[in-house]
Amino acid sequence: MTKGMIIRKVMSDGWTIEECLDPINGRYNRYYYGRKQAPVVTMSDKISQQYAAYTLIDKDLRSVIFWLEEIERLKPGQIDRVKDPAKMNSIKGLFVAALTFYGKCFTSCEGRKVKLERKHVPEELQETHDNVMKLRHNFAAHSGAENFEEVKVSLVLYPNKKSDATPKLYSELSQPDYIPTQDLNFKELVTELQSYVENKRSHVGDTVLEKVVRPEGKKYWYKRAKKLTKQSR
Repeated sequence: MTKGMIIRKVMSDGWTIEECLDPINGRYNRYYYGRKQAPVVTMSDKISQQYAAYTLIDKDLRSVIFWLEEIERLKPGQIDRVKDPAKMNSIKGLFVAALTFYGKCFTSCEGRKVKLERKHVPEELQETHDNVMKLRHNFAAHSGAENFEEVKVSLVLYPNKKSDATPKLYSELSQPDYIPTQDLNFKELVTELQSYVENKRSHVGDTVLEKVVRPEGKKYWYKRAKKLTKQSR
């Protein structure tokens, strides 16, 4: 019989979260305050769903920051395209992932009830945002018309006109592995947005407690939690 895995996170405020990875019941969390297990209610109201959506956006933006910092750590240089192509392929993968996840935060999808808009970007970084979105659309997601990538085919003839040797076809490929910070202030843009989303998420969480939880009263929620506990057995 396959056993599940439990990942325990001890928080600084006295709470402990156990993330349970159960091969039968799937993934779920248990919560403890001290040594006592806490009742749990899964929230399904619209405001709580907004809180969930901002949580996903925050996670995406933190992933983007991590990938951009990993590119900085690898310290790519122009000569690496020749001397260390494997390294540059890894950097390209990190950069494409960063562009893709950044763009996802501004795209409507069924699983999220919230998305970011250009107006949420600080005015001084909106041009950077526009350039990132162009890269996302025309390089990471599609092959667009912005000339971020280009390939030329050259027929190379032998210098000796009398030669009967077959000419050579060479491709001259131009495709960015990443855009350096001095040309695209991507990390500052994502860091500013992640701070905005973090604050927005906190505000929405306060609204859930004030507008959804408090009006029902303590007894209502403890009763709901007990019912859910019985149903999950």
